[in-house]
Amino acid sequence: MPHERTDTLSYRFNMSIGFVPVIISTLLCTVMSQDGAIYIGTGIGLLGMFLAAKHKGALLPNFILSISTTILVLQSLASAIPGEHVPQGYLALTLEVSILIPMLILFMHRRRFINYYLRHKTSCQRRLYAQGAEAAVVSARLALILGVIHFVAISLTVMLQWPLSVTSEFVLLKLFPPLLFILAIVLNHVAIRYFNHLMSHTDYVPVVNVKGDVIGKMPAVEAIGSKNAYINPVIRIAVSIGGLTYLRERPSTFIFDRGKTDVPMECYLSYGETLQDGVDRMLGIAFPEAGKGLKPKFTIVYHYEDKATNRLVYLFILDLSDESLLRSSLLGNGKLWSFKQIEENLGKGFFSSCFEVEYEQLKEIICIKEKYKAS
Repeated sequence: MPHERTDTLSYRFNMSIGFVPVIISTLLCTVMSQDGAIYIGTGIGLLGMFLAAKHKGALLPNFILSISTTILVLQSLASAIPGEHVPQGYLALTLEVSILIPMLILFMHRRRFINYYLRHKTSCQRRLYAQGAEAAVVSARLALILGVIHFVAISLTVMLQWPLSVTSEFVLLKLFPPLLFILAIVLNHVAIRYFNHLMSHTDYVPVVNVKGDVIGKMPAVEAIGSKNAYINPVIRIAVSIGGLTYLRERPSTFIFDRGKTDVPMECYLSYGETLQDGVDRMLGIAFPEAGKGLKPKFTIVYHYEDKATNRLVYLFILDLSDESLLRSSLLGNGKLWSFKQIEENLGKGFFSSCFEVEYEQLKEIICIKEKYKAS
């Protein structure tokens, strides 16, 4: 169960950090040979990719680093060909253009790029890779905006001053390319910081695997609308009174199985909550005056997935002595059902899908409790 809170969006999502090898090459080319600057930048990029591959645990893939390193590797191979493949003094601008071209392709095909990872990764990796792809698109957009500004600056300067002065040439061709990528990192960092500030009061739910291990988080609103893309933990509480099961109609505000008959309490587990925290929160809402004194018993946990939802369900049973407390709660619009009445309506689309899965287990536990009460 999740038990700690972190920033809404980690700074690991600043994919623009992947521009670092290119920044180093563009800065070094002002103080050493262009070939040497390319080789050093390539080595740093390959080292970064190697360390990322060796990282233990969940890894957020840095697609920008992969693109930058690939461009540098190609430049390194080209430098091995006899002749001057990059005019002296133009390496920084050449690297900038070489990087911005794949950034443009990435941005133009951003939906296809993100959807690829949503379709081809397992449920445990899907969200991580999709988030990495989305972050890469954001970095690509920032780099392209800065690239357009650079292009406009070069165009205006050429129209007003040709040939370029030594100062203009240094600023436009040598200083601006590394500055562009540095600004992309800084602006991305600022954007993440601002986003975290805006979203600091947003409710989140954990993303889990089928074992219940937390592998991420997502806004609660997104969890409701994402259908079965990711597994989210859900708490359900059934109510038993004297061997009967209390059921009510699912509210019309529910996305999943709205209007069908079901157990009276269900909600997503919030990010950072334990199961007990979630249960206490539900009971406090349903029973404002007596919620703290109620102790539902954990029953089963199971994974349920269909076209509308993907959830890891934690089912609890609340045993009450009579209906008085229930009628005075916010759940008083249902009724008590016998096992015979329930079984006459099973499989007819009358009950919620989850209740149909849970029924046999609920029946067995309620019967055992009633048997021990009688004895």
